[in-house]
Amino acid sequence: MSSEAAEGNRLIIAVPNKGRMRDPTVKVLDGAGIRPLEGERVYFTKTTDPGVDLISVRAADIPVYVYYGIADLGVTGRDIVAETGLEVYELADLGFGRCDLVVAVRKDSGISDPAEIPHGSKVATEFPKVTTDYFNELGTQVETITLRGAVEIAPTLGLANAIVDISSTGTTLERNSLVAIGVVMSSSARLICNKISYKTKYDKIEALTERLKGLRS
Repeated sequence: MSSEAAEGNRLIIAVPNKGRMRDPTVKVLDGAGIRPLEGERVYFTKTTDPGVDLISVRAADIPVYVYYGIADLGVTGRDIVAETGLEVYELADLGFGRCDLVVAVRKDSGISDPAEIPHGSKVATEFPKVTTDYFNELGTQVETITLRGAVEIAPTLGLANAIVDISSTGTTLERNSLVAIGVVMSSSARLICNKISYKTKYDKIEALTERLKGLRS
């Protein structure tokens, strides 16, 4: 399915199969006249646009599907694209899923800036590549501990001195007696594109990109 579809004239868009970006992605595509013809639990579906198919996969995997040409386009967070380090084109900021990737420490740590975090500190995160790159730029060597969820409890349990995690409102940090002391990067949902697809399907991709930009929230 994937290789045939990618080589054909149809566009394949990879969308999140769950999580906070799933519903806004479905909504913005719906506004562009692209609605799945099958239920949300289906991995691959045709849509109401005869030139577009959808695949539903983990948001964290979408850059991989796009990079390897399984999908021509994808919708996922800028933070996720940065973490993979894969070379894909970013065509549009879709305006939803806004958040910051922040450095946070316990309120009683006495640290008020990421540059004050000592060499050798343990930093827990779901974004080890972005975190390592960030501290390397600061000139601080840290031990990055990769967690898959509940990162905010790591300092309380003594697993880490600091965390790098997504924050939208700061409520989760506050609830765990943490405070943000620096922003690693700001993120939102991005429309990304396979480099080869952009050349071979340029007109269709540009037309769709403009439709989606017009719906930007």
